[in-house]
Amino acid sequence: MPGSSWDDNPWPTPPAASPRTVGATLASPPPTPGAAGPGAKPPVRARRRRRRWPRRLVIGLCCLVAFLLVVAGATYGYLRYRLGQVHRVQVATLQPAASGPFNVLLVGADGQGGGERADTMIVARIDPSTGRASLLSIPYDYFAPIAGSGQSNKISDALDGGPSRMVATVEQDLGIPISHYIQVSFQGVVKIVNALGGVRLDFPYPAKDTMSGLNVPVAGCQTLDGTQALALVRSRFYQYEKDGTWYEDPTGAFGRIRRQQAFLRALVQRVEHSLLSDPLRLNAFIGATVHDVTVDQGLGVGTIVQLAQAFRHLGTKELATYTLPTQIVNNDGPYGDVLYPVPTLDASTIQQWEQAVVPHRTAASAARTPSSGSSTASGGTDIATPPPPQAPRGSLAIVSGTVSYDPTPC
Repeated sequence: MPGSSWDDNPWPTPPAASPRTVGATLASPPPTPGAAGPGAKPPVRARRRRRRWPRRLVIGLCCLVAFLLVVAGATYGYLRYRLGQVHRVQVATLQPAASGPFNVLLVGADGQGGGERADTMIVARIDPSTGRASLLSIPYDYFAPIAGSGQSNKISDALDGGPSRMVATVEQDLGIPISHYIQVSFQGVVKIVNALGGVRLDFPYPAKDTMSGLNVPVAGCQTLDGTQALALVRSRFYQYEKDGTWYEDPTGAFGRIRRQQAFLRALVQRVEHSLLSDPLRLNAFIGATVHDVTVDQGLGVGTIVQLAQAFRHLGTKELATYTLPTQIVNNDGPYGDVLYPVPTLDASTIQQWEQAVVPHRTAASAARTPSSGSSTASGGTDIATPPPPQAPRGSLAIVSGTVSYDPTPC
């Protein structure tokens, strides 16, 4: 076509729209009822809906807290009732700790109350602020002055005069203040272990003791019921089989103490794993043991609950064990075989036992040693205490250690 080019537009270009034309073409929609422009306040109903959910949350939390308080109160009330069934005795010579670590004398005996001999004696040092504890075992045949009697004998005989004399004897002979007293009968040990579903111990060799009734026919990790656990902690004639031959533990009372300490470590593990996390088992445990445990009157329910909370996660690493060194004397007149104190070694062991819980001893504690002097015996009479007996020359000093044939916690 004449005069045409590629730049020619065959379609007519529409005229540019004016602002008035655009405004007329794209009309704005009518305003929505209740709509507000920028900066305007929302309607009253919307503001009320927004404020209502925090209030509901607070009310819900209050209801939850109230419910938990009711449950906790009922649980504590029931716990107070059950623990209130524990047999309590008056122990005149206790020394309550104002604060910080304190010591508890643990005694195992066949029965409750006086007129008996202690079979197991352990002083537990406890620090609730750190959740740590240490155990000091006193040999059954430890020969020392008996408080209030004016004479020396095996320390286990002190229980014949009741818990007060037992505590006073430990305090005067070892210089250890005792804040609380707990005594467990043999039947109580059986019930405690059974309520926990047994304790697990690893035996490197088959073991037995025909006197106590212990019978572990195979090596390895075993679950001991209450009867077998009691047989283990009472075993003084422990035997183990190695390569087809039976050997007897030559360490006697010290071997029994080692096995008692291994049992207590296994018991702590069992409590942590199967008791504190299971309310039903905890109830069964308390119900099965309250009638076989004796405590001092000052050990109230609140203190027991506080200790349970403080040591809920106590493991074997936080439980240090020690044994008093002694000198063995065979056939010592009417007393038979006895273990005499070694004052310097005893003092050193007690110091280590204390420092296992508290890094630094106080000056008063550091100056304390197994001592003689006067002490208040059961009944409140101040009676002169005879000096600690001296072992004959040439007797063998025994310090507890570890051996390869003893069981250990699994």
